Amino acid sequence: MTTWRVVFEYDGSAYSGWQRQPNVRSVQGTVEDALCEVLGGQRVPLIASGRTDAGVHAFGQLCSFRTTVDRKPTSIRDGLNSKLPDDIACLVAAPAQPEFHAQRSATGKLYRYVLRIGPVPSALRAGRYWGVRWPLDLDAMNEALVHLTGEHDFTSFRAAGCSARSPVRELRRADVHVLGDEMRFEFYGAGFLRHMVRNIVGSTLEVGRGRKPATWMAELRDARDRGLGGRTAPGCGLFLVRVDYPSELLSLG
Repeated sequence: MTTWRVVFEYDGSAYSGWQRQPNVRSVQGTVEDALCEVLGGQRVPLIASGRTDAGVHAFGQLCSFRTTVDRKPTSIRDGLNSKLPDDIACLVAAPAQPEFHAQRSATGKLYRYVLRIGPVPSALRAGRYWGVRWPLDLDAMNEALVHLTGEHDFTSFRAAGCSARSPVRELRRADVHVLGDEMRFEFYGAGFLRHMVRNIVGSTLEVGRGRKPATWMAELRDARDRGLGGRTAPGCGLFLVRVDYPSELLSLG
């Protein structure tokens, strides 16, 4: 039995999210079907670092699976890419240590949320950003995000139906910067609640638009009431950028 790690890049626009669900198109279902063909008909469960929601994208979604089928790494990678649609690509396939688990072994995840400000949309980037028309105060938003770094109860930024046992998370990094015509939020932490990043972005925009002071973010955090926060930012602007693991688990070398 070999444990494998595989890294996928995907555009989530056409999918109901990562998780396989009946009667809808999911990233997991699409990849597992392709993997079954690559493994000569053996169907194995694919474990992801975490679930992404409908419309959410990934530069580096890392997954693991175990199989008794003997294949070379290039055969796994290239075989998957020959069977996957154009909006999903396997970037890496490599054997890992037997105890490696894509979800439980993760030590950190980096998410990015992309905004474009102005009245003119981008045709080439459609479905990959949230377009807003209002001017935003970058300094005020960064000041607000400081109140969320560290370990906190993130109930005010947690979606209904979240299955996490605890709302407490450690947010190690939260900031926003401008790059060209895009405004990019970046968040790094060991784990995230359902819609946590999108809810933080929506609430931070209340500060950026001047509707709330930067200190309101601390008040919202401590209120532990999702109903007091801003709207949930749409999934199209969210990207899973990177997942980190202990290096000794990633390969057999």
